[in-house]
Amino acid sequence: MRKIKFSKYSHEYKFGLLSLLIFLILSTLCVLTYYWTLQDQKEDKLKQLEVLGSLTYRDFEKIVHHNINSLEDLAGRIMESNGAFAKYLQSDTERIIRQNQGIKFIEFINESGIITFINPLEPNRKALNYDIKSHFRYSDWIAVSRDTLTNITPWITLTQSGKAFLVDVPIYYDEKFKGTISAGMDFKPEFDNLSSKQNLYSILIKDEKGNIFYSYNNPSPEIFESAQIFSKTLSPLSNNISGSWKFEFMFDSKDELKATSLQNKILALGIFLSFTIGLLAYFFLMAKQQYIRYKLINRKLNTLNEDLRKERIRAEDASRAKTQFLSNMSHEIRTPLSAILSISEILEGKELSSSEKEFLKLMQNSSKTLLNLVNNILHIDKIEAGKMELSRELFNPFLTLKKIVEIYAPTATMKGIELITNFDSVKNPKNVMGDLSRTEQIFTNLINNATKFTEKGKIEILYEEISLEGKLKLIFIVTDTGIGIEPSKMPQLFERFTQLDFGITKKHQGSGLGLAITKTLTEMMGGTLEVKSKLGEGSTFTVSLQFPIAEHQEEIIKTRSYRDLSYLKVLVVDDNVLNQKILVKILSKNNIEPDVSKDGDDALLKCASKHYDLIFMDVHMPGKDGFEVVKHLRKMDNTAVILGFSADVTKEAIERGIKAGMNDYLTKPIEQEALFATLNKYFS
Repeated sequence: MRKIKFSKYSHEYKFGLLSLLIFLILSTLCVLTYYWTLQDQKEDKLKQLEVLGSLTYRDFEKIVHHNINSLEDLAGRIMESNGAFAKYLQSDTERIIRQNQGIKFIEFINESGIITFINPLEPNRKALNYDIKSHFRYSDWIAVSRDTLTNITPWITLTQSGKAFLVDVPIYYDEKFKGTISAGMDFKPEFDNLSSKQNLYSILIKDEKGNIFYSYNNPSPEIFESAQIFSKTLSPLSNNISGSWKFEFMFDSKDELKATSLQNKILALGIFLSFTIGLLAYFFLMAKQQYIRYKLINRKLNTLNEDLRKERIRAEDASRAKTQFLSNMSHEIRTPLSAILSISEILEGKELSSSEKEFLKLMQNSSKTLLNLVNNILHIDKIEAGKMELSRELFNPFLTLKKIVEIYAPTATMKGIELITNFDSVKNPKNVMGDLSRTEQIFTNLINNATKFTEKGKIEILYEEISLEGKLKLIFIVTDTGIGIEPSKMPQLFERFTQLDFGITKKHQGSGLGLAITKTLTEMMGGTLEVKSKLGEGSTFTVSLQFPIAEHQEEIIKTRSYRDLSYLKVLVVDDNVLNQKILVKILSKNNIEPDVSKDGDDALLKCASKHYDLIFMDVHMPGKDGFEVVKHLRKMDNTAVILGFSADVTKEAIERGIKAGMNDYLTKPIEQEALFATLNKYFS
């Protein structure tokens, strides 16, 4: 018995060593192949970096020299004509500025150091007749000018505003120094045109004093080794008297030199396969010593484990992708909608013609309807989980339907479709208490479908109200002469992300969510949705809903009141200039004149030097995001009311904002009434 047992464990030991050896050999080959591939890839990318860096450097150098040469040519024409060409200074400088984006202005400084001419004048009027003898650069200006050499200053702050390089070209004729043709130059616009073609790379340029005057794509040279940065000196002047600039060209992230996600996955897969092969070899050899049933059971278990692992990974990937998709779509779609709605609300206060007011109203209705649709699509996960909550507000279903029909009427007219309604027969429509947004979406989805799938004929929209013991039952019917639906495909009609015909999908674009959401919302509100259709003849959708009748039946009129909140010290933090302007314009109705910051670092500096009562904090910003900035402020014991202000409406973003220290979280686009209500809440 002992001899048999020893023999059994001896075989297991040998098989285990053989399997381990197979795994080590295969995994070593995988690791070596992975390492060699990374080395080759890194060398190729560094070569590519050097080539692209050299090309970009030459292009930047040409831009700088071209701008300066244009100025020198102008000075040359004045000197060659003994000053006669100066009478064309206005027209010639305008031409040069048009042709050279890097030249912000051109001025003439006479021999006494006084600026006697500047173009363009209006933004630079402050500098006209300025005596530079009181300026720290006068000594350098007069010294270099007497040497008859073109001079360029370091990156300096201008008298009027902003920063630029000042280029001075001395003018001599009649053997006397007459002054200089000088220009303020900022090459950023032209550099950006070139840099935009290299989105995988970052660029950093410093002047001779180490001042950064140009950067693209958030360069971080400190994270790279010197061999991983293409660095070269750039001489703005051929005489090289003003020193040289430092040009650095690098990847936008060190991850570019690392293994890609696919390569890491392949390595992991290779090691996993090596392990699996070694393990299979062990089981195969052991199976020779075991009976067949054990081998079959073992294979089934391996297969099941592999399937479970794949399903788990697939489920986790799907969950992450869905969350990321909702977050990105929330931000990207709601940002332009915010601008449209906010601008339209600002325009309401302007004096407009009746037709302009009509178009403005249509734009507002369309934008709000679209926003409601987007909100529901972005929150489809709530619908699927049964967590969608219905609101309760006062509204008029009939007037809501009329508004939506007005939006789609132009589309029907353009397609030559007759739009028929029974609205004239509806007398004294009732106000109800219910979810206005969901009702709007039900109306919108069905009218949109009828308009989209009908190419000729007519669309008939019928509306009826029936009062029943304090409740209002409304019946909404949409009939079209469109493509119709095959009887065999009726069961698929209300499935999510499903359209009934591939050809239809190609011709009529859509997400396949419209009818699914409509049916779900109708049932959530205790209503019914029925459909009758015949292929090639059209369809009829009938919706029945019931709402409590409101106590007040007077006309629903929304009024706005603006309070004087000029005493508040307010800071708006947003990297989007358009969003800044819109919010500043809205706040001005409460006599608020806020300060503005374009990023988190600037906001922290302003808060360190000034107390603010109220801070509007954007979430998505370059550098420090809104969450980080709020955490810093709360650590500094900042007691301001901080309102998050973002197009990201996901639950995760809102919870993260409140956890970071925000008092409230407003989502873009925000209606003025909602904003002012929030201000009243905190500053009553």
